[in-house]
Amino acid sequence: MLNRQLKWILIIIAIGSILAFISYKTELSNVCPIRQLSIAGEMKKYDETKDPQLCDMLNTKISQFNYLCKSDIEELDCG
Repeated sequence: MLNRQLKWILIIIAIGSILAFISYKTELSNVCPIRQLSIAGEMKKYDETKDPQLCDMLNTKISQFNYLCKSDIEELDCG
């Protein structure tokens, strides 16, 4: 009996995790703090790699974030 309940709990958790991931990746969640954390993580990655393509993509995300969330994050200097 316990084994069956545990199986259903794990299935529900897995489905919830998958739906949350899909929602985040397809940008259905327009939650500003989550986007800001994502940008901060990518900025850290850019500082480590100095990849120009990542810089351009990050500047696009920063611009969109500033517009949608009424914020003022400074864009990166990709030069």
